[in-house]
Amino acid sequence: MKLAPIAKQTAIHALSPDAKSWVIDGPDNTVKLVTPAFPQGVSHPVWVPSALFSDDGSKVLIWSTSDLAVMDVQSGRLLGKREGSICAARFSGDNEVVFHESSKEPSARFWRWTLGTPAALPLGPGREADYCYASRDGTSWLVESYDKRWYLDGKSGGARPISPPAQGGALSLAGNRACVGDDNGFSCVRYPDERTERVWSKPSSDYVVFDSAGAHAMIVYAEGADGVRQSYALVDFGALTVRPLRGVKATSGSMFTLSPGATLLTIGSGRGLFVYDVERAQTRFAAHRPLYGNHVFPHHPRRVVAGTDEPMDLFLVEVP
Repeated sequence: MKLAPIAKQTAIHALSPDAKSWVIDGPDNTVKLVTPAFPQGVSHPVWVPSALFSDDGSKVLIWSTSDLAVMDVQSGRLLGKREGSICAARFSGDNEVVFHESSKEPSARFWRWTLGTPAALPLGPGREADYCYASRDGTSWLVESYDKRWYLDGKSGGARPISPPAQGGALSLAGNRACVGDDNGFSCVRYPDERTERVWSKPSSDYVVFDSAGAHAMIVYAEGADGVRQSYALVDFGALTVRPLRGVKATSGSMFTLSPGATLLTIGSGRGLFVYDVERAQTRFAAHRPLYGNHVFPHHPRRVVAGTDEPMDLFLVEVP
């Protein structure tokens, strides 16, 4: 495995498809778009940022509690900006963005924005929006407030209320399923059809790690004669199968991530970064240093950005 330093004393929000550009925290409430052309970074002021590169890597979305910005990666130029608190945003086409505002009042709306046009188009009525989960292409959304949940169609903007959030459950970042593990096993509700998926019956923990598409998840379950030994398994929701991950071990405080397509399970800890290659059923060791922060991103099934304790020194890990 290759381990290459990319930044010091910061946090990462997005990695480009070619792994040559990234969005990291800058000083004084800013983020920086770092590219080969701009190694010192192009700054943008934000509060509580998130970011996402387009599939072709030519643009990057940066949204926060202060605004939404679209930047050209090659030139660092600002292509467009929208003021206001943003819950989440996605690219929905080559030059199109969809986003949902954030508000505790029933005034947050869903918008479609064609880059180069003067105004975004609102779709549907307003609602409260504290948390937003969406597919990568922006076609499917779950929007949550304190005690409400809506499924939203990203093409039409049409929304309908669905069952309130389950206490103790985990919701995928793609917003396509909510899962619960308990003494009765592990089960999920799939969205938007709200179909129940009864995955298996072994007593399970409510700790769930999804991949970015919500198509796979790592779960924790009890094994052994006494039913207390902690073990790990991979769920494939498409096939509704569960595969025990033999050889996966963790210590207290370990941080798990699951790469796109569930090819790698990464385990960050004070002892270093462990990478479990799901395809080969092998555990590999990336570094003998504390690496608690391990980040996976769309477009990268076999790359990980690992970091020391915050603020992080960041390393790009490539797993052949």
